[in-house]
Amino acid sequence: MAYIKINDMLKKRGKKEVRVVPSALPGERIKVLIGGCSHCAKLRDNTLEAAERLGIPSSEIEIVTDLARIMRMGIMTTPALIVDGRLVSMGKVLDVEAVMKLIKKPDETAE
Repeated sequence: MAYIKINDMLKKRGKKEVRVVPSALPGERIKVLIGGCSHCAKLRDNTLEAAERLGIPSSEIEIVTDLARIMRMGIMTTPALIVDGRLVSMGKVLDVEAVMKLIKKPDETAE
């Protein structure tokens, strides 16, 4: 619960919430943490479509549905999106364009 209070304090100070989540496998760059609701399914679909548009192979994407594993990562609200070990979205459904901006590799930003 301490990290929730810390993140609340950061938000009050106008700073962005940043949380580093340990990666399970070295090849997985993107994790979508979902429960069983329609919002979770929408984020999963939007993430898969964004990855397809950017040419990211499906082997770099992991869909996590085990709630116990999600809780062990410290995530209390789904859906959540983790990119390169950093929690970039939690508790909201992002559209395809927003997901594309988040999962784009740094060297792909100069287009």
